[in-house]
Amino acid sequence: MSIKKKLKIGVIGSTGSVGITSLDIVSKYPKSFQVEFLVCDKNYQLILSQIKIFSPKYVFINNLHSYNYVISRVLNKKIIILNDYKKLQKISNLKFDKVILAIPGIEGLKFAFSFLKYSKELLIANKESIVCGGKVLLKNAKSNNCKITSIDSEHYCIAQTLLENKIEEIHSIYLTASGGPFLGKNSKSYSKAPIRDVVNHPRWNMGKKISTDSATLVNKIFELIEAHVLYNIPVDKIKIKIHKESLVHSAIVLKNGLVKMIMHDTTMKIPIRNSLFDNKFFSQEKFFFDKKKKITLNFQERNLSEFKIIKTGYKVLYMGQAAWILFNVINDFLVTKFLNKEIFFYQIVTNLIKIFKKKSVVLYCNKKIKTFSDIEKIISYGKNYIANYEIK
Repeated sequence: MSIKKKLKIGVIGSTGSVGITSLDIVSKYPKSFQVEFLVCDKNYQLILSQIKIFSPKYVFINNLHSYNYVISRVLNKKIIILNDYKKLQKISNLKFDKVILAIPGIEGLKFAFSFLKYSKELLIANKESIVCGGKVLLKNAKSNNCKITSIDSEHYCIAQTLLENKIEEIHSIYLTASGGPFLGKNSKSYSKAPIRDVVNHPRWNMGKKISTDSATLVNKIFELIEAHVLYNIPVDKIKIKIHKESLVHSAIVLKNGLVKMIMHDTTMKIPIRNSLFDNKFFSQEKFFFDKKKKITLNFQERNLSEFKIIKTGYKVLYMGQAAWILFNVINDFLVTKFLNKEIFFYQIVTNLIKIFKKKSVVLYCNKKIKTFSDIEKIISYGKNYIANYEIK
């Protein structure tokens, strides 16, 4: 299948798991897509390979050492390679049909707000952008005629259901969670689990940050917030079911008694590819439903004693955008500490719970947010707070 006119594509986070998957899809349809822009952090070997394959007009490399390494080895001087974000923002002819935002963590937020000005559509895999950006991001996108599409499997599936059903017809929406690598195990057995065990997800092949968030179930809290923001779903309608097979990505319970479940293979290729082709892609592949003779689907209630973060997560969800941002910033900091081997795995969740019980934090979460500047102030507060907080 091809698109009549080549679409100009940007991939922010091109060397991460979602970025690699996106470029793999794009590479198979050279008549449909032209990669114009790539962004990476520090994987200089992979970005060099991507530059060679796609010949983008622009490349932004966040890490200075990697930038210097790459710029000394790219002979095509027509390719503009940058390390200064302010210089990137000054390029006047940045125009894209679709930009895939795949940078993990809160760093993706600035790219989201910048590139909605340059793109007709943002395909967002970065939960943090929607969680922190909230309605301010959606409002900015609307004023710039930029469509926001989530390529998270759960939210992509919810969006397909909402094409047929209105919010007022819905009794509840369930986001499914695999339960991560420690489902059913005693929390004491993995409280000090090594990084390799924490990021060893049983179903999905993801980066270390999001795999850690999956193991704590923090990623599911982000997804609850994301569903609320994107589709204006009332907070009390959004729920979680543990579904270890990871085949059903969302379930919509309608007021008429019907339950709609959308399933697809455990791969990001499906939401990414369909979003790139505006849901008009027809694959010749065989999917799990064709290949498997027996398919077992299990669903269970999330266990609050097993996943202690859920109670705090719902509290944060009800508190509003300032709380969402702080939760995001503090989790980012703690996960980084864990991945740098500075704290134990259990300390991510225990400290998130403790912090959101503190009166000063709860009061701060009452702050109203109207602009990107307001968001930046709360991010700054959160970074300063956790940097001076004694982790126990």
